[in-house]
Amino acid sequence: MFTAAILAKEKVISLSELQRNPSKALDADIVRIVRNGKEIGVFLSKEEFEDFIEEHLPLKSGFSKELKAIVKKSKKAKKIPLGKIL
Repeated sequence: MFTAAILAKEKVISLSELQRNPSKALDADIVRIVRNGKEIGVFLSKEEFEDFIEEHLPLKSGFSKELKAIVKKSKKAKKIPLGKIL
């Protein structure tokens, strides 16, 4: 994805903004959280996270099938530990 397209999806907020109104603070695809001018975390939408996984993790033998099964299972359960994906 082009850098300009990524930046268009990105939002930077303070930690206090996140604490005041989390649902409003996390309304972008990519949200960077800052405290005292330093970045302390990043939230990704489900779609951005899935894109990141597909683009940046090497697809070892069977990993793609395993990832699809986990995504399918997560759609039913709505929650899945990150450790199961990685």
